[in-house]
Amino acid sequence: MVRWPLYLFSAAEPVLVLLAANSRAGAWELAASLLAVSALHAVACVALLRAGLAAHLGGPRPPARLVAVAAGGAVAVVAVGAAVPGFTADPGDGVPVSLTMALIAGGALTGAVAPLLRTPALLGCVLLGAVAAGGLVAIVWAGASEPDEAPGTAAVQAGAFYGYTILLVAISYRVSTWMLGVVWEIDRSRAAHASLAVAEERLRFARDLHDVLGHNLSLMAVQSELAARLATRGDAAAVERMLEVRQVAHDSLREMRAVVDGYRRADLGAELAGARSLLRSAGVACRVIGEVGRDGGDGALPASAQATLGWVVREATTNVIHHSEATTCTIDLDVRDLDVRGGPGRARTAVLRITNDGLPPVGAATTRRDGSATVPGAGSGLAGLEERLAGLGGVLTVTRKPGGCFVLEARLPIDAAEGTAPVGTPPPVPPVPPAPPAPAAAGVPEAGS
Repeated sequence: MVRWPLYLFSAAEPVLVLLAANSRAGAWELAASLLAVSALHAVACVALLRAGLAAHLGGPRPPARLVAVAAGGAVAVVAVGAAVPGFTADPGDGVPVSLTMALIAGGALTGAVAPLLRTPALLGCVLLGAVAAGGLVAIVWAGASEPDEAPGTAAVQAGAFYGYTILLVAISYRVSTWMLGVVWEIDRSRAAHASLAVAEERLRFARDLHDVLGHNLSLMAVQSELAARLATRGDAAAVERMLEVRQVAHDSLREMRAVVDGYRRADLGAELAGARSLLRSAGVACRVIGEVGRDGGDGALPASAQATLGWVVREATTNVIHHSEATTCTIDLDVRDLDVRGGPGRARTAVLRITNDGLPPVGAATTRRDGSATVPGAGSGLAGLEERLAGLGGVLTVTRKPGGCFVLEARLPIDAAEGTAPVGTPPPVPPVPPAPPAPAAAGVPEAGS
C-alpha cells in the first residue's frame, strides 16, 4: 500500500507532459514523440524507484546504467518539449512550457532517486535541478520578443519555484520510503517474535523433559547395568534391581504424561485470547463475546468443558486462517438451559458459536494466506472435534449462510462435562511405592553414584 502511490505518481508522467504540451495551440503534432519519450522515461523512473526501495530494505543497489538512463530520459523529455510551440515564445501569460517540462521530468527523476540518496545528496540534486531550470527559463526569456521581466529575474523566480516544488516531491518520496521501512521492520519484528516464541517454547519443553526424564533414564541405565553384572554372577539380587528398573520406568511414564498433558490441555480463556491475537495479526477483525468465568464462580465452566471448547476454538481459528479469506470473525460464548439431547429435561449447556465471512463457493478451491491452494472441506479437524464433543454428550454443527458466512457451533452439556474427563487425557497411573534399595554387590557402584 505504500509503494503503489509512488509508482502511480511516477507513471503519470506521460499524461502530465501531454497536458503541458496541449496548453499551447498547435502542440498536438508533437504528441506522439512526447508520449513516446515521456513513457520511456516513466518506465525507467519506475524501475529505478522499485530498485531503490528494494535497496532501502536491504537489497542490492540498482546498477549505475539504470540511473544514467533515468537522468538521460529527463533531459530527452525537456529537449523534445523544446519543439512545442510556446516553449520559447513570450511566456508573459503564465508559466512557460519549458519550466513545466522541467518540473515534470525533474520531479519524476528526483522521486526515483530519493530512496537511494542521503539527505545532503538529495538536496544537492534538487539545487542542481533548480539551477538548470533557472538557466533554461533565462534562455527562453532572452529569446522572447517582448519579455515582461529581465532574464536574470525570471531565472531566479523559476529556479526558486522549481526548487520549492521538487523539494516537496522529494520530501513526500522520502517520507513514504521511511514509512515503508517502518512497516517492513514491524513485519520482520513480528516474524522474529513468533520465531523466538516458538524457540522459547521448545526450550522450555526440552528443559521439562530433561528435568523429568534425564535423572530417571540415567538411573535405569545404571540399574540395568548392575542387574546384568549380578545376573552373570548368578546373584538373586539381579531380580530386585530389575524390579527397581520397572518402578523407575512406571514413574517416568507417569511424569512424562503429566508434562505432555500440560501441553495438550487447552485452556478456553487462553485459547480465546490467542485466537483474537492470531486473527488480528492475520488481518482478520476478531470480536469475542462472553466470558469464561473465574474458577469456582457461579458462571465458571468446569475444566473439562473449557478444555474441550478450547480445542474447538483452536481448530476453528486454524480453519479461518488456512481455509478462508475472512475479514471478520465473531466468537460468541454463552451458557444456556437447553434440552438434553437424547434425554428428558433441560440442562446447562455451553454454546460456542464462531462466525466468519470468508466462506468460498461450494467446491471452489481457495488460496491460503501463505499462497498454497486448498479445497474447502478437506482434512479431518472438524471430524475430530465432533468425536471429542460426542464423547461428552455434545454436538457440533456447521452452517453455510448466504453472503459467504460460515457458522460453526458447538454445544456441550456442562453437567455431563463435569463428570467426564476430557477426551484425549491419558488415564492416571497409580503410584507404586518404591522398593527398598538392595545392598550393593561387591565391586559394583550404587545407583546414582
